Parts: sequence; C-alpha cells; structure tokens
Amino acid sequence: MNLVERQAILRRWVMPSSDYEKDKQDRALRMVKSAIDAWPAFNGVAYHIYAKGSYANNTNVRLDSDVDIAVQNRECLYYEYNGCEQPSSEGTPTYDGDWTPPLWRAEILAALDAKFPGEVSGSGGVAITIDEHDGTRPDIDVVPSFDYVRYDSSDQTRQHRGSKVFPKTGSPIVNYPQQQLDRGTAKNGRTNGRYKRFARALKSAENQLVADGTISDLPSYFMECLIWNVQDEILTGGSDLSAGFKSVLVWLWNGLKEENYVRTDWEEPNGLKYLFHPGAKWTPGDARELVLATWQYLDY
Repeated sequence: MNLVERQAILRRWVMPSSDYEKDKQDRALRMVKSAIDAWPAFNGVAYHIYAKGSYANNTNVRLDSDVDIAVQNRECLYYEYNGCEQPSSEGTPTYDGDWTPPLWRAEILAALDAKFPGEVSGSGGVAITIDEHDGTRPDIDVVPSFDYVRYDSSDQTRQHRGSKVFPKTGSPIVNYPQQQLDRGTAKNGRTNGRYKRFARALKSAENQLVADGTISDLPSYFMECLIWNVQDEILTGGSDLSAGFKSVLVWLWNGLKEENYVRTDWEEPNGLKYLFHPGAKWTPGDARELVLATWQYLDY
C-alpha cells in the first residue's frame, strides 16, 4: 500500500455520519421520547431521555449509525461513597416508591412495544433493542437507567453525577455520559478535531479487521477510550493523516509493551473510571492485537 492509497483509506475512515444518517439518528431519539412520553405508567414520573455513546459524542463512523438512548428514572437516587467514610444514615430520606429496576425495564419495554409493534426485543441483558426500519431510522438500543451520584468526600461537596444501569443478570453498571461528552468536546477542541477523527479511524479499522476475520469484535467505546489516552501533542503531530495516525499507533503500542502490560493509569474519557479495571469488557492484550493489526493493514 502506498501513501496515496493509505491517505484515501484514512480520509474515508475519519468521516462522521452523513447528514442523511444524522437525520435518521435524530428521528430515532424523537420517536423514543414520543413513546415514553405517551405511556400512561409514566404520567407524573420524573425521567430524563438522552442520547449517549458514539452518536451523542460524534465519534460514530459513517455507515455505522446505530443510536444508544438512555431512559433515566429520576424518582430515586442510587449513590456510593468512593474512598471516603459514609456519614451516618440517620435522617437520610429513603426511597419508598414502586420503581424497582425490573419494573422500570418492563414499563419501558411495554411503551416501546406499543410504539414499534413487532420491532422491539427485550432479550438483551442490558439494552432493549428496536430494529432499523425502511431506511428511516437506524437500529436503536434503549438503556433503562437510574440517577446515580458518586461522592468523593464525606460531606458530599465533591460529587459526580451519572447513571446506574441494572442488567438482567450480573453487576450494575455505572456510567458518566455528561462528563464523557464535556471532556471529549474539550479534547477535540485542543487537538483541532484530531481526537474524534482518529477515534473514528480506529473504530473503522476495527470494523474492517473484524469483517476480514483478523480480530474478534470489540466494543466501539474501547477504541474511543484508547484514543482518549493519547497525549494531545501526539494527536496534533504529523504533517498529514497518514503520519498523524502512524504516530498515534506508535504511542499506543509503546504504552502497551509487555513490561507495561497491565496499565493502571489510563482512563475512560469520563475521567472517573480506569480503562483496564476488574470486570472490563477488554484487556491490554485486546488493545495490542488491535493496534498491531491496524498497523499491518495500513502497511506502515
């Protein structure tokens, strides 16, 4: 592969969703909101509906336009104290309403079934899925969730608000979508758009490598996390896309050498969770395999 061919591939890989895809994604969010707002069980209930993941953060790649949407219950609050002593619970109000995680999921599923008959599946462990329809909307993953706060001080002056998701089996999942959005936007600005462009490039590379049977499928968010940890000056280096992306792959590879195999300092884009933590859906070995296969595919 010569430089011209590599540049052509990278120009395609870094492209965001087209205007047509963006219209479909926006329509998906409106339709889910309409379904939830119309469901009688939610009358008078406090909830928040928002896009999350690649669609919300503008890191999804062209022709890969599925949408993740959270339906977050605000009637009750889950919380944890992180690295600090929890104060006495005396006088702390407790939630005594009806909204358990199973009931919240069941009513969301019923609301979506009413709006999209025959196109909804609740068989997944985390998300409720809605099939793509006639090119007018993409695949949709609806995630039932609850308000969550992590307190980093006993007096609650240091806190981080997010969401808590209860899979049908297994441990709850805590996410910080607003922090991810804010920090990603800031990093993209500091790097003249290179952060999100190279996140899309690595996601596109993974799509190609999986299609070729070279590597196993990895969560899209993992590639975004890897690029997040690349230093700003590396992302902005290089005279063109090919040189810049090569520098990114070299930086990642050096950070994942055998002697550094278990990284303890790399973060998720939200800045509140370590990338390689117990229970993560990925390992440093997955990252090494992805980086090496991408390098070889682009014939650096």
